[in-house]
Amino acid sequence: MGGALSTSVDIALNSLVLGGVFLIVAVGLNIIYGLSRVMNLAHGSLYAIGAYAGYTLVATGLNYFVAILIAPVAVAAVGLLLERSIIAPMRKRSMIYTLIITYGLMFLLDGLIKHVWGNEPRFIELPAFIRDTVPILGTHYPVFRLVTLLITAATMTGLMLFLSKTKIGMILRAASTIPEMVSCLGINMNYVHIGAFVLGCALAGIAGTIAGPLTTIDPLMGHEMLISSFVVIVIGGLGSLRGAVIAALLIGFVQTLAEFFVTDLAMVIVYMLMAVILAFMPRGLLGEGRFE
Repeated sequence: MGGALSTSVDIALNSLVLGGVFLIVAVGLNIIYGLSRVMNLAHGSLYAIGAYAGYTLVATGLNYFVAILIAPVAVAAVGLLLERSIIAPMRKRSMIYTLIITYGLMFLLDGLIKHVWGNEPRFIELPAFIRDTVPILGTHYPVFRLVTLLITAATMTGLMLFLSKTKIGMILRAASTIPEMVSCLGINMNYVHIGAFVLGCALAGIAGTIAGPLTTIDPLMGHEMLISSFVVIVIGGLGSLRGAVIAALLIGFVQTLAEFFVTDLAMVIVYMLMAVILAFMPRGLLGEGRFE
């Protein structure tokens, strides 16, 4: 009985940790799509850059929690450079152009990562006090994973408050549904698009930094995360933040459970779940196309 309880606690907490990382990446991707209608295929590579930036900052002697604050800023700066130089000129064209250009950007960024950091795996060194475990309902759970849950909750809470309580956040929300009205109020939509892209990239950077100690950091780590984040936003509904929250937690639970019982088929089961949901709800759990 005790063994079953501890296993259940491990699965539940691991699901929340994994779902939280999926959520931050997917919400960033959803914000970019919801406001700019740009499906950024380089988003996974930006997530990887966040992990490498966190690794580099910690390796130079900075505290891990300071690195969590600085690394997303570095990724946001990369996102700003990409948006101004490559994405913006393509914005008035069909979405297929941005899909192609961001697909190429993905490989460009992967190549730059290999050039700067090499191919060998990297690991983020954690502070000593969060390397321990704590007893929770019969299991000894890593403190760092609990810290990851707190960081995820703080990130999402801060994002929700930013979008609902600040002037910039309200402009972003309004621009996602009625961009013509926002433009008529004298607000430059270029700044809105820049803000959305930079914010989405910063979220990818946060996710990469907190995921770094959970997994091996390698140049292609963003590819699997990109696929998982697409699964999350498709199941949740394109443009829906609430849908992304539900879908991320659902996918985190299903993938964790599948990896525990049928390791080799975990992602197959996730894709099957997506197919079943889309068969009955083609627009996802909470509809398609509205950023809310």
